[in-house]
Amino acid sequence: MTYQINAWLERPDPYIEVTHKVRKIPVIQWNADQIKEMISLGSLCPADFSDLRINEQELIKELFILSCMEENI
Repeated sequence: MTYQINAWLERPDPYIEVTHKVRKIPVIQWNADQIKEMISLGSLCPADFSDLRINEQELIKELFILSCMEENI
């Protein structure tokens, strides 16, 4: 399965969405409040989304793990 990241972190109301590329179905969605909290806790680093050395599929895996951890809180 292949996914893509749509991240708008520079906006006043940041947004992250991970979507299945073929089916166009969002599998992870975070709103501004969730993102701001994750950044303040250090679990999300905005620089990871703009660093060309970061493998996008590895970043997606990390987002899936973060999503699972969030559900258990």
